Amino acid sequence: MRRWTAPFAALAALLAPAFADAHPHIWIQQVVRVVAKDGRYTQLEIEWRFDPFASEVEIPLIDEDKDGRFSPREIKLLGDDAMPELAKDGFLTWINLGAKDVRPPKLAAFDARIDDPASFTLPDWDRSAGDKGGMPMPANKRADQPQAPRKTGPRNLVYVMRFDLPQPTKFLSVTTYDAEDFVRIEVDRKSVPEGCTLSKHPTYKAEFVRGYPVFADKVTCRLP
Repeated sequence: MRRWTAPFAALAALLAPAFADAHPHIWIQQVVRVVAKDGRYTQLEIEWRFDPFASEVEIPLIDEDKDGRFSPREIKLLGDDAMPELAKDGFLTWINLGAKDVRPPKLAAFDARIDDPASFTLPDWDRSAGDKGGMPMPANKRADQPQAPRKTGPRNLVYVMRFDLPQPTKFLSVTTYDAEDFVRIEVDRKSVPEGCTLSKHPTYKAEFVRGYPVFADKVTCRLP
């Protein structure tokens, strides 16, 4: 298993013995937002909604006073810990302003919250995604075991990351993915901004099972 960033370290340690060959371990629903000024995009905002099981591993570590919400202090501590580590991996994100794909620029703002009840759940976790149904996971390595520890209903840990774009632009594409498929990131289709489209990136893919790629979601935005 590769080195993983601080936000996923505890979860990776918990899951590794049971799911060493399973995929994905963490599922994230992504929301992409763009901010325009004077007819050009100037900022990009990415929201990550962690799946309920991953959330229940992480939330107790962040919510120190156990009040079910994050205080400004707790958010700052999380950001100070998580964001520098995620930055080392380029926030798992590539952006394109029309020339070439680059990593997001320096983080402009970070926020976090708990969605309770959950805004993102996985009633149909496809444990064989990328395998075309030909290589189902053994029962003891399925991603729906063990059950999440919380018994009062699912909730989500949510990150919100905002970036200043390198320059104002009328065109922007965003692709976020993990090539190892430890983290599966899929864009919320209902949240795609006006003037933007959702497609699959032609080359960026997770390929846990060689020959059965799962191509990354790509959001492309254009202004007239």
